[in-house]
Amino acid sequence: MVTLIILPFLIAKARRLAYARGFEAGKTFHDQTLSLQLKEAKQALDDQRAELLRTQQTGNVQLAAREASIAALKASISELEARIMSYTGLPVTKADYEKLINASSTMRLAQRTFQALKSQPEADRAAAQADSIDELAKRMHAQLRSTPDGTSTGEAAA
Repeated sequence: MVTLIILPFLIAKARRLAYARGFEAGKTFHDQTLSLQLKEAKQALDDQRAELLRTQQTGNVQLAAREASIAALKASISELEARIMSYTGLPVTKADYEKLINASSTMRLAQRTFQALKSQPEADRAAAQADSIDELAKRMHAQLRSTPDGTSTGEAAA
C-alpha cells in the first residue's frame, strides 16, 4: 500500500527530472546550433568585406586610370587648340588674355595697398598701369572674339 502511495510521487519526480534533462539537452543543442550559425554568418560577413575591399581597390585602380586618361586627353586638347590658334595666325591665346586679366587685378590690389599706405604717386602709377593692362586685355579680347572658332568646345576664344 505504501508503494502505491509513493509510486505516483516517484513517477512525477522521474517525469520532471526527465523533462528537465531533455530541456537542458535541447537548450544545449539549440545553443550549439546558434553558435555554428553565428560562426557561419561571421565568416560570410568577412568574405563579403574582403570582396568589397577587392572591388573597392579595383574601382580605385580603374578610376585612377580613367583620370590619367582624361588628363592626357585634356593635355592633348590643349596642345591641339594651341596648334589651331597658331595656324590661324593669331599671336595670342585665351591663356594670354587670362594672364593679362590676372596682372590687372594684381595692379589694382597694388593700387589699393599704396593708397592704404598713403603713397599716392605709387598708387596713381599702379592705377595707370592697371588701366593700360585693361586696355590691352580688351583689345586681345576683341581679337580673340573676331577670330573664327576652330575648336569644337569654344575654349580658345574668350
